[in-house]
Amino acid sequence: MAASIREQIILALVAALTDQPNPPAGLTIHRERTRPIEQDSLPAIMVYADDDVPKPLAAQVYRSPLTERQLSLAIECRAQGSSTVPPDQALDPVLVFAALAVFADESFGGLASGVEEGRTVWVSREGDVAVAAAKWGITVKYRTSRLDPTSKS
Repeated sequence: MAASIREQIILALVAALTDQPNPPAGLTIHRERTRPIEQDSLPAIMVYADDDVPKPLAAQVYRSPLTERQLSLAIECRAQGSSTVPPDQALDPVLVFAALAVFADESFGGLASGVEEGRTVWVSREGDVAVAAAKWGITVKYRTSRLDPTSKS
């Protein structure tokens, strides 16, 4: 069975992050959010879906052939500070790297119409090692067949 357009977009985003040139040293990319920050190899980026909102095309509620969708994705970036670099400053190159990957082809190879940027939520944690995380939200706009989520028409 073919993967849904949603799944194809998520895979394309992970591939864009993995294939983007000049990553921060030691960067790992994960397609999940259930990685303990203390045990992960940092810096790291986690990609996961938050929400997928369907809307019939042209407000045609019944029997609409196409559905416009808004896929909310989280790109959670994590980095470790040091005695000379605050953790939020260490996180900045990871966030820049993620933005460059997302907007290099915001149609994800023709799967989507485009991307809207959302908010970024910052979290820092002290402990044996100072770490910071930022969850950057994006919304990917795309269309699917109402009857077949694996098809655009």
